[in-house]
Amino acid sequence: MTLNLNESNAGDRQNGAPPIAAQSPILRGAFVHRMGENPEDERLAARFWKARGFAVENLEDPAERFSRRPDLLLSQDGKPWAYCEVKTVWRHFWKVHILHEDHEEVRTEQSGKSVEERIGGDLVTAGRQLHADNPNHSLPNFVVLVNRDSEASFEILGRIFTTPPPQTKRGLKARRDLMEYKEIQQFRRNVDLCLWANPGANGELLIEGCVLFNPCLRSFAEEIAGLRGSKLIPLESAA
Repeated sequence: MTLNLNESNAGDRQNGAPPIAAQSPILRGAFVHRMGENPEDERLAARFWKARGFAVENLEDPAERFSRRPDLLLSQDGKPWAYCEVKTVWRHFWKVHILHEDHEEVRTEQSGKSVEERIGGDLVTAGRQLHADNPNHSLPNFVVLVNRDSEASFEILGRIFTTPPPQTKRGLKARRDLMEYKEIQQFRRNVDLCLWANPGANGELLIEGCVLFNPCLRSFAEEIAGLRGSKLIPLESAA
């Protein structure tokens, strides 16, 4: 994954935090990659599904830095039942490699994107990965978001799914907002269930909320997540 170091995203620089990527000039002989998600969160998600009676197969090749496939395939009675993509919600950090003539310099920077942009980007990527293995949506698609970001919340996730389309199409930001809106609508068409979770102290996932796009799975969602009321949000799949 190649990233432009000159993206103009505003963000407050925290004390002692790595420099924000938007403040960095484009450097000759430089390349960057985003640091991978927390592998512990995939293990927590696999343990969560196993505790609910599913056999869990990891679909990603650990030798690959970036995968286009979802993380997990869930099966019951020897038959594939659903796909699951796990995303760690946290501040995005980048490792920058600068190639000098006589040595390589490595440093860490952080994105200045807002929490809504960070979560939205994770949703878009998750939807694309699920589509890669399940293009016809022949099996249910699940997304588990493990929150490790103090700025993020289940309420913000709900607002992202219900934000109306931008009123104007003029300007670069308006076009970007429209593209993300369309990607989120595609996510709503392709994903059946989205869980918002926190890592527990005892090596388990604590489910805080659920957004349900497939009404046929409501009783299933209530059972596996133990949620009702405002913590289980039913939304219609996008047209």
